[in-house]
Amino acid sequence: MKRMKFNWGTGILFVIVLFLAACAVFIIYSQNQEWSLVEKDYYPKELKYEEVLVKMRNTNALSGPVTASVEPASLVIRFPRDFAGKALSGTLHIYRPSAESMDVVIPLQVDTSLTQRVPAGKLRRGRYVVKIDWVSEGTGFYKEQDIYVP
Repeated sequence: MKRMKFNWGTGILFVIVLFLAACAVFIIYSQNQEWSLVEKDYYPKELKYEEVLVKMRNTNALSGPVTASVEPASLVIRFPRDFAGKALSGTLHIYRPSAESMDVVIPLQVDTSLTQRVPAGKLRRGRYVVKIDWVSEGTGFYKEQDIYVP
């Protein structure tokens, strides 16, 4: 039985085959990954961002902050006394940067104590951005706040 000789040509061929196999594995792996944009309608929203800035200025002019906090049983959104006795309408978008499928969008439904509770069962452990967009007496407001659900 004759032994195969390992020379420079064989080594170069071995390296080229190994490189091509690594490229193929990388291509297959990258094809199976989920790629999602931050938001599907990113560009139209960017064009309307000036409106968001005006709403944020309106929010900063309030007598107190709008806060989002995580309590054991729920996520609690609190509004300042500026809105006592006033109707609020809008949306509460609880945005998960790492997974779009975990986003929660619900209508704003504030009780008489100017709070809204979102059951903790709707949120998984991790980082979220709470985006509150609302209107009161014809004036728009907007607030974003990062939270972490333990």
